This record gives sequence, structure tokens and C-alpha cells, in this order.
Amino acid sequence: MRVTQNTTANLVLNNLQTIRQRTEELEQQSSTGVKVSRPGDDPVTAQQILHMKGVITQGDQYARNISNGISWISMTEAAMSEMGNLLSRAKELTVQMSNETNDAKARTAAMNELKHMKEQVILLGNTQINGRYVFAGFKNDVPPFDATGNFTGTDDDIMIEVDRGAFVPINYSGGDLLRGGTPPGSSGTDIIGILDNLVTALGANDRTATQAELPNLDAALGQVLATRTDLGARMNRLDGAAKVIDEMKFSITKVLSDKQDVDFMQVVSDLSKQQNAYQAAIAASAKISQISLLDYL
Repeated sequence: MRVTQNTTANLVLNNLQTIRQRTEELEQQSSTGVKVSRPGDDPVTAQQILHMKGVITQGDQYARNISNGISWISMTEAAMSEMGNLLSRAKELTVQMSNETNDAKARTAAMNELKHMKEQVILLGNTQINGRYVFAGFKNDVPPFDATGNFTGTDDDIMIEVDRGAFVPINYSGGDLLRGGTPPGSSGTDIIGILDNLVTALGANDRTATQAELPNLDAALGQVLATRTDLGARMNRLDGAAKVIDEMKFSITKVLSDKQDVDFMQVVSDLSKQQNAYQAAIAASAKISQISLLDYL
């Protein structure tokens, strides 16, 4: 096979271009810190990197959903805890007022305290977080309870997505909790109605009617406790989902780092070798280009 000067020159040029291209790739990796800067660098790896970044982004959104849900449930549970305290005090007061020895002054004091309890229960029913009322359902931009205790919210569940296709309700209907459904008492215990009944019974000095509310107060306490228990189960589920998301993000981030991040020590070493090879190739090509036909005579 005949090797001409043209062939030699093209071969040298191709080798120089190959070394230079590799040198530029290493320089880019050392400056950016990543192995794949463009899809053309490695199409398969680039697709895998984009997919993993998408999964991490979804995980971040789920984590934000879970954090918001935990805050919502925590606020709801705190309000219910205080409701339970108020009902315990209402029961204690009712037991005291069932005694025949109470005079009009004592009954008036008890009535006033129960009225304040009702106001406090309504205030707790209008608990809000970040401007949204936690017991109002979908209609959570306005207070769900008016001054008399009428419920004007909705019974809808507010769901958050904690993983693909997995949803958890974070709210509880104020109408079910404090009014026992719509109409009041239709599906549960009407807590606000009980407080109204006690005020009326004490105002009429009706001990029988007062004593009749004691079982209802027990039912009211049970209703609040059952709801708090359910909220605790939801909180546990959110905590579990948060741990799964964190572990998933950690694992994928590690794999992503392996595929995308460069080993700086290795890159610097390879870059130094390529630069030396490039200089040596240039020096060799300069000597080759000086050879002519006279060198063979």
C-alpha cells in the first residue's frame, strides 16, 4: 500500500483532533464537575439522569405536601385537645350543678361559664392555619361557624398526595365534630347543642334536664377522642410516607451522583496526561512534516 505525505499528514491531523477533543471533554468535566453536560455526550446516561432528576423533583413535591399535611393535622389536633379539656370541665360543672344545694348565684356563675365555653368551642372550631380554616372543608376561606354555632362549611375531605396515586385526608369536618352532622345530631353528638341545653336547664333550675346531659357529655368526649385517635393514625401515615420519600431521594441522589459527578482527582490526572500527549503529538508531527524525498536518497 502506498503511503503518501498527504496520507501521513491526514493521519497526524486526525490523531491531534482526537487528542484535542478528549482534552476539551476533560477540561469541561473539570470546570463543570459533571460527566454529562449535553445529551450528545452520552444519550443513554443523559436520559437516565433526566429521569432520576424528575423522580427527585416529584419527591420534593410529595415532601412539601406531607409537611403541609403534618402542620394542618397538628393544628387540628391541638384544637381538639382543648375542646376535650373544655368538655371535661363542662362535665365537672354539670355534676356540681346536679346537686340540690346549689343556689341561684351558683347556677348563674355556672351558666356564664358554660356560655364562655360555648364561645371558646366555636372559636376553636374556627381554628385556622395560614389563613385557611381547618374545620371548614373546601369552603376554608371563611369561618365555618357563626357566633351562634351554626356550621356553614362543607363536609368534604381535603386530600394530599403523599406518593404517586396515594392520598391522605388531612381535615375533619367541623359540622360532624361539633354539631354531630347536618342537621345537628343526625349522625353524631351535637356538642354545641349540649352546651346550649345546659345553659337552658340551669336557667330554668331544672336538675333533671341538667343531669340528662351527663351521658351526652360522655358521648361528646368520646366523639372528640375518637377523632383525635383517627388524626393520630393519619399523622403516623404521613410520618411513614415522609421517611419513605427521604430514603428514596437519598438512594436516587447517590445513584445520580455516581452517574453524573466526576472524580476530580481522576479527571485532573487524565487531563494532565492528555495535555502531555497533545504536546508530544505536536512535536512528533513537526518532525514528520520536515521529512522530504531527499531524506530517502
